[in-house]
Amino acid sequence: MENKTKDLTKEIFPLLMSSIEKFHWYDSPPCHPNFIFGRLEFRTHIDPVLAKEAWRIALSRQPLAGVKPEKVKRRWRWVAKSQTNESGSTGSFNHHVSESSPEPWNFEDDQLRLTISSHLEIRTGDRARPTGELHGKPVERIALVYFAVHHAISDGVGAILVVNEWLAIYANLDSGRSATAGLQRLDADRLRARNHLGLIRWNYLRHIFQQPVALFGATKFIFRRTVDLTIQKDVPDSEARLYPAIVGRWVDADAVRSLSRESGRLGVTLNSIMLGRLFVSLAKFLARDGEDHRRDWLRVILPISIRGMSDRRMPAANRTTIVQLDRRADELLSSDGFYQNLDREIRIIRGWQLDKIFLICIRLLSTFEPLFRKVAGNRKSRGSVVFTNLGEPFRKLLKTHSQLSGDAFDQFDLVGPVREGTPLNYTVARHGERLRVSLHYDSRVFSANRADDLLESYAIELVGQRPRENE
Repeated sequence: MENKTKDLTKEIFPLLMSSIEKFHWYDSPPCHPNFIFGRLEFRTHIDPVLAKEAWRIALSRQPLAGVKPEKVKRRWRWVAKSQTNESGSTGSFNHHVSESSPEPWNFEDDQLRLTISSHLEIRTGDRARPTGELHGKPVERIALVYFAVHHAISDGVGAILVVNEWLAIYANLDSGRSATAGLQRLDADRLRARNHLGLIRWNYLRHIFQQPVALFGATKFIFRRTVDLTIQKDVPDSEARLYPAIVGRWVDADAVRSLSRESGRLGVTLNSIMLGRLFVSLAKFLARDGEDHRRDWLRVILPISIRGMSDRRMPAANRTTIVQLDRRADELLSSDGFYQNLDREIRIIRGWQLDKIFLICIRLLSTFEPLFRKVAGNRKSRGSVVFTNLGEPFRKLLKTHSQLSGDAFDQFDLVGPVREGTPLNYTVARHGERLRVSLHYDSRVFSANRADDLLESYAIELVGQRPRENE
């Protein structure tokens, strides 16, 4: 299977960059590298040698994990590093294994930060907290696994695919099975269609008269002034920077069931309930700073996957667009109408394919290279926060690999990047009956205590009471 993937990789490269890939590549300054980050905690032993080998195999199945950008006749394209004269020192991924007690993850690796790369770091060691028990046996060691994938070569869905395959391969190797046993066949040739928007169809043409609505939305996105959360800065300029800076919380099963009952009662999706609660928690946070923000606009940036059934065997790539949802702080009363209006807006965006407008705009802009580079690299705020619902990213994995289920796979945080003007990126993910809530915050703007307070405020809105701490 691996050989077939490698052979096909040779056939598809060089591969022209899509406009969204180029956008994310340009939007990656050294101070805010544009990576998707992950942190996984295992209350069980993780063999660093097997883990590194599993990561190597997982990336060998991902053609875009081994590419570099190249400009030919004013057109950017991806070239497989195997087709270049680069030395092995600039390979497609880096790894580091530490046997010491884990310290905060400081992602300041110049090579990793400034190249299109993937990254794996494994840390094992004693924790500075009570160890507890696992399956009736004392646990004295844990393993922390960190990974990062550049947003130009993958979105969140693609990153989840890579992590799931890495964990499955590791479990296979650990059990003496074939490394790729049980993995789906990936079709690298599908990458040729990763820039296809699927707009030429009757369903879209039927709503063509409604597209002025989308253009009006795009105008609001450009010209409407929204709350800039960087004004809440509470970190001295002299304080050391940490990137990424991530905090996480669990929402228990009872609270998740309560949220589900509420979504059923209102006739809205669970996603709309969670998004609405985020708006409310942000409005309350702003109200505590002593300034009047009631008439100010809060903007949540919502990444949306545009994958269809034909993409189910596509390797990791960026197939995501974004939409913005704006609400005034004084609109955020916890009323039924607020959640129903929010849900209706999301349904209209998806049903009328208004989520494609962003991709259409940057595709048009990409034909004017200087302007496109300027827009992509603009450091101004594009929204107050980012919110991503990952669904249940490890559902299939936990079904097929029981040794990774339960308390062994203890905690995880999967988050997108933050930007200079958008300092908060929230992520929610189901894990069994519980909900994992994660926050990637800009440590140049918010202290660790303030970020923890922000996440706790959101968890309180979800739970209805003070959440249980991780640590």
